[in-house]
Amino acid sequence: MNFKIKKLDNIKFSHKELVEYYEKIKQEYQHLKWDASMLRDHKDHKVSKLYSWAIQSNLKDPSKPCAPYHIDTSDAVDPKDSFSVHTDLIFGFGQRVIEAFPNVRQTVIAAHPPGTKINFHIDNDEFVKIHIPIYANNQSYFEFEDEKFLLEEGSAYLVNTALMHATDNLGDTDRIHFIFKIKKSDIDTILNNEWILNSQCLDFDILELPNVKFNFNEVTNYWNAVKADYDYLKWTITDKDVPPDPLAATTIGIYGYGILSNLDNVDLPCNPPGNSNKDLKHKRFLNPTKLVFDIAEKIIKQFPKCEELGITAHPPGTSIPPHIDKDSHVRIHIPIVTNEHAWFQHGTTKMNLEVGKAYIVNTKRMHSTINAGNSDRIHLLFKVPYALATQILNTEIYL
Repeated sequence: MNFKIKKLDNIKFSHKELVEYYEKIKQEYQHLKWDASMLRDHKDHKVSKLYSWAIQSNLKDPSKPCAPYHIDTSDAVDPKDSFSVHTDLIFGFGQRVIEAFPNVRQTVIAAHPPGTKINFHIDNDEFVKIHIPIYANNQSYFEFEDEKFLLEEGSAYLVNTALMHATDNLGDTDRIHFIFKIKKSDIDTILNNEWILNSQCLDFDILELPNVKFNFNEVTNYWNAVKADYDYLKWTITDKDVPPDPLAATTIGIYGYGILSNLDNVDLPCNPPGNSNKDLKHKRFLNPTKLVFDIAEKIIKQFPKCEELGITAHPPGTSIPPHIDKDSHVRIHIPIVTNEHAWFQHGTTKMNLEVGKAYIVNTKRMHSTINAGNSDRIHLLFKVPYALATQILNTEIYL
């Protein structure tokens, strides 16, 4: 903790995407905007023009504007008061941050108009903050007792808010930062890993993961148990599920089992993304089904941010046309059954994924699959935030 501010070149992000995220919030979420007029006591700070948007709230009702700090102590505050209640602002850049970093809390966009000054103080000494400037000027300072810092657009910074510090915007434009807290115990993790918040920084198509250790017999035994005992959870793509498009028709016959569901009723078959079932709970696949046991349970434990864990089977002649996944994930595939004519394809490059191995697939690049063989191609697969791709590649993971 012998630092004041560290520039974090290991956080890879697109400043353009961050600005677009903020501009969307400014245009569409004015009802969640908090400003200092809602603050009863300014103390001796010059914050009368300060405004913000809470991405994580500490209110019971996240549809109301939430102050960026511990100001409201009424009954409206969530009992945990932990600034971890999700708001409607968890999408895009904000969602990627929350998915990526450990123990993130109090994520906020905070704006200091010209003349805003926060006097010297010390924050909760259990946490430090990461600041990512959205808009900055060359007269907006972070101040410590003996030094001033300018935080520039296009970079992220780790700020030791456990030291006496202040901020002062002496410029003539608003200083607007994306901010979140991390635990001091996570500082080494933050400093010693690469954090990818921009999918363009993913420099691979498909990579084998020899660092993911598992017993393949456990995988096949699991698959046999699923087939034998959970037929009622099997989904199959039929001609009713695809649009009248000859390319889409090649997906007819693909089947599988959702291990993590996005349905309220987890005793119903859960299709992959795009599920339009009326019992749909939310867009994310987090609800455990009865298929969470053995190797599936180990995956969830060792990959705590995994989503959409399932088994997908492509019968002979089926394929998925070229596409780019829309969410902020990459996929881990563990082939259970395959043949030499079942391929993943990125551009003109084809790759056959072998049984007994694990792979990470960059689904943020154009990709497709085809099974031109004469047997089913069956994979156990799940999604992880692409911000964690480098850590997954560099960490031994035992299943």
